[in-house]
Amino acid sequence: MPADQSHPFATFPSSAGKGGNGLRPYYTPGLGNGNYTVVPDAQTVATSYYHNDEFDDLIDSKAAARELINFAVLKYLTTAVSSPFEVSKTLLQVQYMPRENVEVTSITRTTTSIDDEYYNDDNSGNEKPINDFFMQYNSEDSEEEDFYDEEDSRRRRRYSAGSNSLNSGTIDVDDPIFKKKVAVDASGYVIRESVYDDLTRPPHQMKPIDGGVWQGIGKLMKQPHEGWRSLFKGQYTNWIYEISHLFLQPTLEGSLNDMFDLYDDTIPLVHLDHVGPNLATLVASNLIVGFVLSPLELIRTRLQVQSASPLQRKYKGPFHALRTIIQEEGGIKGLYFSHNFLPTIVFHTVTPLLQNITPLIIDRVFHISANDSPFLYSLAELGLNTLEVLITLPLDTIRKRLQCQIRTRTPGNKRFESVVAMRPVPYTGMANAAYCIIKEEGGYSCIRKRMGGRKLQKRSILTDWSLRGLYHGFNMQCTSNIVLFFLHAINGIEDDYEDF
Repeated sequence: MPADQSHPFATFPSSAGKGGNGLRPYYTPGLGNGNYTVVPDAQTVATSYYHNDEFDDLIDSKAAARELINFAVLKYLTTAVSSPFEVSKTLLQVQYMPRENVEVTSITRTTTSIDDEYYNDDNSGNEKPINDFFMQYNSEDSEEEDFYDEEDSRRRRRYSAGSNSLNSGTIDVDDPIFKKKVAVDASGYVIRESVYDDLTRPPHQMKPIDGGVWQGIGKLMKQPHEGWRSLFKGQYTNWIYEISHLFLQPTLEGSLNDMFDLYDDTIPLVHLDHVGPNLATLVASNLIVGFVLSPLELIRTRLQVQSASPLQRKYKGPFHALRTIIQEEGGIKGLYFSHNFLPTIVFHTVTPLLQNITPLIIDRVFHISANDSPFLYSLAELGLNTLEVLITLPLDTIRKRLQCQIRTRTPGNKRFESVVAMRPVPYTGMANAAYCIIKEEGGYSCIRKRMGGRKLQKRSILTDWSLRGLYHGFNMQCTSNIVLFFLHAINGIEDDYEDF
């Protein structure tokens, strides 16, 4: 019988012979499409439960935590590798290496001398027996002295040249050591006339570092009570500072950009048409974070500079240093708004500004592209980075010297003893520090009295004024910039070869 064409289902092909349903010819069993519900089995339920959004968020959180821990460990290792160079560079920057004719001594000291059996108490000619001087040598005097002197170091400096005679148990008044004239102050203590004098140098203090960073590392390792552990002084504090700065600065910069409705901070400045607002928020974020974390920089510098001798060490660690500074130097206000305030503001403003305008100058002034001319781009970057060092290194030197000065001090507290000689008279500010460093330090006359002889001063047009004292550690930073230049240049050459 032929099919009825008027039947509503006559147009659908019959699939009953193939096992299908004639009324639902396109239905495929097992597919829960449309309004047909498929009851899931137990495995499907378990799979969907463990692959929900909450589980994905948990996996992302664990991965982020793992990446954070790996980054923190890697940062700790990198700071440990660079710590010896940073410590040596800091010691080079803060040490006092004056020229012979302009060396500064203490403000209130008067120069007298010991000769034969008597010594002069002052310039008026009044004399006291030398036995009284030995009585003062054995006394426990706790009188306040000038800026960087300490009672223990004073007693070690007194008559240090005649220590062998005193320890031998016999005192011969005809010994040549008693014929030697020694400068003393009004209290009868032998004063240190020069940082280059080996006889009056405290035992915990190193000889002047007249070389570079590598020489500083070698001398620090050979110094008693220092050794290789001193190469990592302040490393933990530096790690905390680096980690904190890396997290706080981008967060604050993003918040400032959102506040002023600026472009995303992840976009490089070189790709923006108007870089002024974004550059301002970038510098402002670095300045604010640098100011907030400035106590860590203060603690890091003092930990690196202080002597590691148990008798002379003032700060036991970063937390003890923070507590001591707050107690002795005016609390939180003294911690932030002391003589270190202006150097902190200037340094953390100039440094990020110079670092971030470098690619802008190369791209928009020199018209050099990193993709088209990688070698020229690296060369221009090397030149601008060197210029940056020339500007920021003196600021860093002045800042570290001011950080080592303790202006306000409660009487009776332990004094800050440095492992290198520092200026006995404090600087009054940034301008005074720059003037004194240029006027007093640098040149070739800093090296004298070696092996019983005197090295002649090399005369030059810059004998009285020298910028060398502001640029200790310059060679190390230039060397690192040159190494980075060659690495970038080689990387660009390899990329060009691969494209070819």
